[in-house]
Amino acid sequence: MESLFNMPKFEFSEDLDHPAIYRGRETKFSIKMGVSRCLSTSIEIFQWLKGDSIYKEFVDSQKVGLHHFGVFVEDLEKNINRFQQEGIEVVQSGLFPPRLKYAYMDTVEVFGAVIELLEMVKREKKRK
Repeated sequence: MESLFNMPKFEFSEDLDHPAIYRGRETKFSIKMGVSRCLSTSIEIFQWLKGDSIYKEFVDSQKVGLHHFGVFVEDLEKNINRFQQEGIEVVQSGLFPPRLKYAYMDTVEVFGAVIELLEMVKREKKRK
């Protein structure tokens, strides 16, 4: 992908023992992920390492290809409620430190992929 699309090299990191809510229960998982950009699109690739998660579920399904796409929203809870009103439930949710809340919505049957809702938590202004 880097040479074909003239993308910057992927930057790799590990997220170890990440706490999350997966299918209604608390879990911890570990993944290795790489991030790059193609024009204005962020591309993520991941390798599941351990723990119950949406990533393990995808690996266990033996599917390949697109897993999810992310959409930034202003109010995560409001958007989760909109999806739930349509019968679409949260598969996994949590916080990528320090300020990125996320919720993976179960949209595979509807869109063919999972939708990840993302909200950047605003910093509180310092009081004088």
